[in-house]
Amino acid sequence: MALNANTYYSNSIQGIPGAGVDVNIETVDPNPRYPAGYMIERADGNVYRYCYIGTAVNAGNLVGPSTNGQLAYSGAIVTASASATAVQSEYPILPGQVGSHWLQVTISSIAANKYQGGYLITTGGTGLGQTYRIVGNTATGNPVTGQLYIQLYEALQTAITASTGIIIQQSMFNDLVICPTASALPTGVLTQTTTATNQWGWVCTKGICGCAEDGTNAIVAGQQVMCSGVVAGAYAAVAKSGSTLATNGLQNPIVGFNIVAAGATGAANKQGVIFVEME
Repeated sequence: MALNANTYYSNSIQGIPGAGVDVNIETVDPNPRYPAGYMIERADGNVYRYCYIGTAVNAGNLVGPSTNGQLAYSGAIVTASASATAVQSEYPILPGQVGSHWLQVTISSIAANKYQGGYLITTGGTGLGQTYRIVGNTATGNPVTGQLYIQLYEALQTAITASTGIIIQQSMFNDLVICPTASALPTGVLTQTTTATNQWGWVCTKGICGCAEDGTNAIVAGQQVMCSGVVAGAYAAVAKSGSTLATNGLQNPIVGFNIVAAGATGAANKQGVIFVEME
């Protein structure tokens, strides 16, 4: 069938970015131009997220949040409201009480705003089942030794007490590194731009993208691929033959499906084409 001569394509961004400036997914920034996790969708359907890259990464690699400094932390101990230090702007409501945007917890050696943009989930006891977005946190030692404040976007709907179990989940778009071969938690595929340490850039989370390939097991077009358990930053086959799972099959996260496998030559740093499905 012949191509329609009237067909045309666009590389424009859907919608108007809130910052009001042009978007170039090839650029990197020393300072953020958009909020972490800011999303754009291009006219071809590809989706990109603006992320902070904590460690230098080459283009075309899977990246995910660093596990340094509590990616997901379940050991925080909530300070009872009666013992908490009041936040002046909300007094007489105390941290942890209904209507408060603050929680006081015990966590050792955490820097200010480590959990900015993350989530606080109540997992047991009073207030079970709530998920709150985190504005930021003070460093350990503020307001008192060994403790810190966590500020939330939403007011507490139920009280959080000393008996409440909580998990603090760091943002998926902050402090990204190349996906390791174990315990990988991918955000997406870094675009064509190689980044240095401590830079901001665009990560493809949905759509067609080139990516490093682990060819340990044959890659078949149309089949699902996962984070490699052998090559950091690469994708790998979920199944190695028929219905037989590959090493780490269904253990490492699925990232999408293969479109074109990498060429047979060049064992190191081969690139294939995948459809990323992280959105």
